[in-house]
Amino acid sequence: MTAHTESAVRVVARRRRMLGAATAATFAALVVGSNVPGPLLPMYADRMALSTFTVSALFATYLVALVVTFTVMARTHLTRYAWLLLPGSVAGGIVADVALMMGGDSVVALFVGRYLTGTCVGVATGAAATIAVAARGEKGRTIAASGAIFGSFVGLILGAVVAEYLPGPTTTVYLIHMGLLVTVVAVLVIALYRSREILRAALVEPVVVGAEVSTTERDARARAAGYGIGLAGWAIGGIAVGILPTAVREQTGSSSLIVGALAPVVLLSIAWLSPFVFTALRTALRPIQSLILIAAGAILCAAGVLASNLMLVLAGCVCWGLGQGFAYACGLRILTRGASAVEQGRIASRFASFSYGLTAVLALVTGAVSTAWGSAAGMATAGVVFVVLCSVVALLGHGRWEVSAEPLGPELLQPGSITRVQ
Repeated sequence: MTAHTESAVRVVARRRRMLGAATAATFAALVVGSNVPGPLLPMYADRMALSTFTVSALFATYLVALVVTFTVMARTHLTRYAWLLLPGSVAGGIVADVALMMGGDSVVALFVGRYLTGTCVGVATGAAATIAVAARGEKGRTIAASGAIFGSFVGLILGAVVAEYLPGPTTTVYLIHMGLLVTVVAVLVIALYRSREILRAALVEPVVVGAEVSTTERDARARAAGYGIGLAGWAIGGIAVGILPTAVREQTGSSSLIVGALAPVVLLSIAWLSPFVFTALRTALRPIQSLILIAAGAILCAAGVLASNLMLVLAGCVCWGLGQGFAYACGLRILTRGASAVEQGRIASRFASFSYGLTAVLALVTGAVSTAWGSAAGMATAGVVFVVLCSVVALLGHGRWEVSAEPLGPELLQPGSITRVQ
């Protein structure tokens, strides 16, 4: 290999890394916007006298928008235009922030902003998954899992801190997020331009799509287990972000938004940091272990709300955090193994549509029960659903789980990186 060729290879590799990092950062920044309103929901509820069901409906509106968008992305060939869709979704995210800024005194504007946010994140999920695989190959398989968890974590912290300590929280937090979006999209556009030849070659749909003929796709039970464990992992977010903050504040009698946001922040921080610990120990959670942790977390959280015991709730969130990231990434890995870049985007959208759709149903049911019989009854209902779900998924996956040959490393959830999952 000549010096000129080696130099060209290094340039291409550097452009691929930059594109992968920019894509991951952009997707995570969009997800930040989806969770920023979470800590503010109790404030909106107090200011506009909203019921628990209305608060749940606000959260579910985001999920409904996601499901609609994911369905369109999964059933069309739009992922071939991922290079245009991803920056376009950032522009839409800025418009959504403007609507949410207007929602400080208008519940209608809040619903509009939440729907726009869901639509943009939905478009970005398929587009980012497509670009990540085009840029980084197998290392880009689970960007939807890594970006979603890290973005959720940052969004919750940002919303809670701004709401508690800065003036004009229902305006300031969205201005900060818009600044973040402008920054990441500028880097993304540069990376897309420099990698245009790479994308042009990768975003050509093959005649035979590998994922459609894979062993996993032929095994309906294994596929069902993949969808089920992903749902078990992601539904946690629907309860922790949409229901748990209000339930904790009601049961403990605290007026602090920080206290309300503490449980989901603990959950997501554990979900983000735990892969570092597991890598240091040179081990990884097995799917069944993730399911046991999720079921145990549901029991502890429900018991903590029933007993008005914040420590029990936080213990449950630690269990949830340990199980969540591995569960969602495991399902995505099972369903997308061997898929092309374009098909990766479709499968990721289909997978997310299923997970978010049932999460929306669970959030609404829990919100309705909480409104009718109190937040303790709502969390108890969610706990029962999680235990049943994890049990069913464990039976479906028994003997059919595809176990990684190596531990899931810290890059699984590392910010600004592309996930490396076998």
